[in-house]
Amino acid sequence: MNIIADYSILQCPATKQDILPADNDILSQVNNHLNNQEKFTAGLVNESKTIFYPIKQNILFLHQQYSIPLTKEFADNQKMTFDKERIFNYYNEIKYIGFEGKQIYEDADKWVDFRDFVLPYTQYGFSNVRKYIQPKGKYFADVASGPVAFKEYVHLADGYEYRICIDISVNALLEAQYNLQQENQPGIFICADMLALPLKENICDAVVCHHALFHVQKNLQLTAIKEMHRIAKPATNIAIVYDWFYHSRLMNITLGPVQLYRITRHYAGKLYARVFKKNKLYFYSHSRKWFIKNNPGKQIKFYAWRSINKYFSSIYLHKNFGGKKLLQYIWNKERKKPELMGRIGEYAVIVIEK
Repeated sequence: MNIIADYSILQCPATKQDILPADNDILSQVNNHLNNQEKFTAGLVNESKTIFYPIKQNILFLHQQYSIPLTKEFADNQKMTFDKERIFNYYNEIKYIGFEGKQIYEDADKWVDFRDFVLPYTQYGFSNVRKYIQPKGKYFADVASGPVAFKEYVHLADGYEYRICIDISVNALLEAQYNLQQENQPGIFICADMLALPLKENICDAVVCHHALFHVQKNLQLTAIKEMHRIAKPATNIAIVYDWFYHSRLMNITLGPVQLYRITRHYAGKLYARVFKKNKLYFYSHSRKWFIKNNPGKQIKFYAWRSINKYFSSIYLHKNFGGKKLLQYIWNKERKKPELMGRIGEYAVIVIEK
């Protein structure tokens, strides 16, 4: 089973060793311990032959939750923290719906305005990252790729030989396989933790991450950034789409009491999730100053991805009441002053040069 052309780009997320296809002896050793469970026909093993990683449905399972220890040293998988576990559970339980021939998250309409006069602006935002990465290369790393839900997301990797989809959700990776196949785009699909990316240093010509970093625990977001920086080639860019939430001056001013309600509900939700152990999606947004202070690259810049959120568009953008003109005004501002709107708007593309 040749899921990936070059295994030398991979590393064991636990030991940082090379990983290679498991031979028949390793497969037999693993399968003999599975009792009545389905047997593995392919997998990977680290250089010291202490950890086995399954391959199934064209997915490389390089997440610690799916690893199988071959020695007592690695017999106890690290237990997830509550915040990490609820993110893992949320994305492995979420459902999908169809949109324009692609599979997207069932809850996408909470965050995306699909109305016909707003959709071109939204789709332009989906393509924004393309302006800040190299136009072509070999490996395009899509960290926390999800299902690669929209056609604009798929075409971000045009000009690259391989798109490496990395996500904690097996279902998302299966949907990503389907979505990429619709556009005949070659993909490598890896189930992995963005805090321990199973790729070697200086491998990727582009690294992108959409709407995922703020779902990592606040004290671990820098680890995730450093991992993305590590796998990028020198002189290339890492592009991270980030939600400023209450750091967005534009949304704070224009939404006023609605924004205050959002912030209050956000913190109440955090308390609710902890008290009742619910799989409510974790969220924490750092400020722009935090990113500047912790930048691991040569330089860091902030550009507009989408300046407004669904709350703003629901309140202010109405087709027959000047909504189209207001939207066009905002859109023009983003085009003319992308750095300003990236600082004050809701969503930014954070571009880190390695």
